[in-house]
Amino acid sequence: MSGKIDTNNDIYRLAASPFIMERKGDYDDAIRMYKSAIEILGEATKTFKKGNVRKVNRKMFERQVQVHRERLAYLESLKKKGSYEGIILPPTILDAMEEVEKQNEKSWTLTQIRKDLHAFRGEDPNTTGADISTAPLHLQPFLNTDPSTRPFFSLTLSPSAPTITYRITHSSELVDLGLRSHWFFVKDSTNTHVLYALQCLWSDEVPIVETVLRRAGEFLPQIGATSVKLRKQKGGTFRMETCTIPDMGAITEIPDGEMHRKDWSPRRFEYGGRNFAWKSGGADGKKGDGGMFGAFGFAWESLYEMKRVWAKSGSRTGKMEDETVGPRLCWGEKKGGNGADHSIHMIGGLDLYFREHLLAVQLSRLARVSYPPAKDNTGIEVAAAGLGWLSIASSLA
Repeated sequence: MSGKIDTNNDIYRLAASPFIMERKGDYDDAIRMYKSAIEILGEATKTFKKGNVRKVNRKMFERQVQVHRERLAYLESLKKKGSYEGIILPPTILDAMEEVEKQNEKSWTLTQIRKDLHAFRGEDPNTTGADISTAPLHLQPFLNTDPSTRPFFSLTLSPSAPTITYRITHSSELVDLGLRSHWFFVKDSTNTHVLYALQCLWSDEVPIVETVLRRAGEFLPQIGATSVKLRKQKGGTFRMETCTIPDMGAITEIPDGEMHRKDWSPRRFEYGGRNFAWKSGGADGKKGDGGMFGAFGFAWESLYEMKRVWAKSGSRTGKMEDETVGPRLCWGEKKGGNGADHSIHMIGGLDLYFREHLLAVQLSRLARVSYPPAKDNTGIEVAAAGLGWLSIASSLA
């Protein structure tokens, strides 16, 4: 890439600062910082253009400025009304980390268990060398080889907790010859306030193998909340691997019979010591739940916690049978209200990092299915190697 953007400079801190001030309730300071960020980031894009920085990166700065403008207009409208009551705040990395660091020995979030398991196990989640008796008490049920001893997460959720709804819209821009940057914006239930955006690059020669879910203050190059690698398997289906900042170990979602079947789901993974699976169709296995739409027949998946899983008798393609526990935790639908293209719903009580994982993989699947490559001249599917243009830089943690 010609030209270089320094991700450790003050511009990156400036982009995030007004969101942090909003979080603290310093709304007047946030308004001033949004104005400053809009001016400085705008000037930076002009400098990058003269410096021959790649267009895909310049456009990311322009997207960030647009989000700043929208937040500024929103805060100024609330100030004019004389009250900030009921303000909708975009999530920041501080919100995510605060959830992880919060101590409550009676209740542990999925991500707290995920983080502590990663610290205890090390880089290999399947290691058996560690002495379970030396693990903290709250981890010991999840280190036992008998899954029936593990407490089920979904049964701890309050039925009265309100469902969280995200509205999804799409935009894109041509950033080079045959190269388009796609943005799937994640907004609140009113489809008004940008909370996240999943970005991916489509090429007429290279398939989408990498995406990044970015929080509202993280639209700049090399930063983001969750990165996803899509890995096509021999049978035609896909593994999906997510990573976060700070590093808590990769989460890999593995389809049933991946060497023989083309279906994306059922696709299974462990998170926070519990086992989950994405299933196609609606609740109770009924067809629908998002329906069929578009030329590619995409249908949303629904997420369930697994009570037990076993190989289907006589199957030669790796089919599995299972028993779920608790309610469905996440599901999607086409449109769903307020002018959105799609909607993703999650049951109340899921922590922020887990919700971001669910958003990232579902939107990555939507992107890949909606925008297949015209061809794969470089053989990138076979090599299973990402382009690296959207990668999160771990040094920014």
